[in-house]
Amino acid sequence: MSDQGATTYRAFLESQARDLALVIAGDATTEVACLGKATTAEVAAWSEALVSATIDALLGDDAAAERVTAAALGLGRRGAPADEVHHALSKARRHFQRVLRAWIASGGDAATHADALDRLLAVFDEATYALARCAVSATAAVRCDGDARFRSLMNAVKSVVMLIGEDGTILEWNTEAERVYGWSREEILGKNYLEMFVLPEAWAEVAADMRKVLGGEETRGFENPVASRDGAVHILQWNVGRLLDGEGRPTAVVASGHDITEQKRDREARERSEAILQAVISNAPIFLFVKDIEGRYTLTNRGFDEGLGFEPGCAVGKLDADVFPPDVVARNRADDRRVFDGGVPVQLEVEIPTKNGPRIFLGSKFPLFDAQGKPYAVCAIGSDVTDLRRAEAEQATFQDRLIAAQRETLRELSTPLLPIAPGVVLMPLVGAIDEGRAALVLEALLQGVVAHRADVAILDITGVRTVDTGVALGLVQAAQAAGLLGAEVVLTGVRPAAARTLVEIGIDMRGIKTMSSLEQGVAHAMGRSGRHARPKAPAR
Repeated sequence: MSDQGATTYRAFLESQARDLALVIAGDATTEVACLGKATTAEVAAWSEALVSATIDALLGDDAAAERVTAAALGLGRRGAPADEVHHALSKARRHFQRVLRAWIASGGDAATHADALDRLLAVFDEATYALARCAVSATAAVRCDGDARFRSLMNAVKSVVMLIGEDGTILEWNTEAERVYGWSREEILGKNYLEMFVLPEAWAEVAADMRKVLGGEETRGFENPVASRDGAVHILQWNVGRLLDGEGRPTAVVASGHDITEQKRDREARERSEAILQAVISNAPIFLFVKDIEGRYTLTNRGFDEGLGFEPGCAVGKLDADVFPPDVVARNRADDRRVFDGGVPVQLEVEIPTKNGPRIFLGSKFPLFDAQGKPYAVCAIGSDVTDLRRAEAEQATFQDRLIAAQRETLRELSTPLLPIAPGVVLMPLVGAIDEGRAALVLEALLQGVVAHRADVAILDITGVRTVDTGVALGLVQAAQAAGLLGAEVVLTGVRPAAARTLVEIGIDMRGIKTMSSLEQGVAHAMGRSGRHARPKAPAR
């Protein structure tokens, strides 16, 4: 192109610059969201810069092509999406193509037009390529940032999280998975999950389950053991679903497993403890029940049911009024109220009518408290003491009889009466004689005289240590009473002190024969009674 031709061509393009800037600005405002929000001056400045740089490029300024690219990328830096900028550039290029066609129509040089058209396409293609490269870089950066955020999110979850591809390849692996399985993310990514962690005989089954998940059949809440790299076993509770791409196609299995090893061990220990407690409650030879604050039975054991003649558990859910007569109901209610009001155990012994007859129960009622310290139930534990109480009563009766027998024996020993010959009885007295024993002497002597039809009754006081006024009066009264029954009373073993006491108190001794020794008394009695053939030797 000649200098004159180039000058003419420049003049033509510059004459079109204003109109081009206006139309391109209008299109950009419509097509590019960030320019739609910009001021008129800002849009005008951008479009004028683009038109100026494009005209310079058409006139052969190679550096101008970079300014066109900078104008395009400037929109991206303003926040415009790459597709919007590309659309705006395409419209700007078509406007320049229209101007170049106008140059030919006005008689312009065809060679100049062809050269300018090539330059125009090259400049805008370069800007488009630069825009695409920038978009790819931005997308990669976003994807990289998104991947980092995704991994951070996975690692923040305190559960095992893994992504498994359709072919079984492990695509992602979080830190909890590293802890449980013992394999780092770098070691495990790209490995086949089935080959690493599933027994060969279960591959087909697990692969089929994975296909079901990819088909939309999610699994929730199943448990299975997992062996760690060091041989430790963890129990995981799994939720398994699928990962979809942007078009809704399944691309991977997402497995999330919560390590419940400790919880399961605690639960099993608690279940064992509860089973032991239940076994103790059920089989202990006691009765036990729990009633809520309304008086409704919430727990009974076998001892309670069998002791009252109930079917197992039939009282649970019922009130006292449903199973006991009114008097027992009233007493139970009063006892329960004492427990709730006092907040302390109460010891009880009660008799309850049962299907097996009246039974006596001994035990304790005490309150059960909730977490806030308020009583919410009453518990009773005790034993059936019916047989024990009956045995105690029988023992008491036996004891009374034994005591009575012992008393009678002691009485006989304290006042022995010995028939030594027909019509002769002997009562040897030993030890101290008090008022009570004196009464027994009188009673035994009179009964013996009557029982043996005695003519002579010998009272031997050789073994009596002391004969005071009370003893003397008692002996004389016994002798006088025997005399009224027709028997002669012979008092033997009278020592000087005893004789002095009898004289000093001035007791009437008529009808009473006194002798110093038992032998004299026996000899006198034998001579006095005529109903004997040979005397018996007296028992000493």
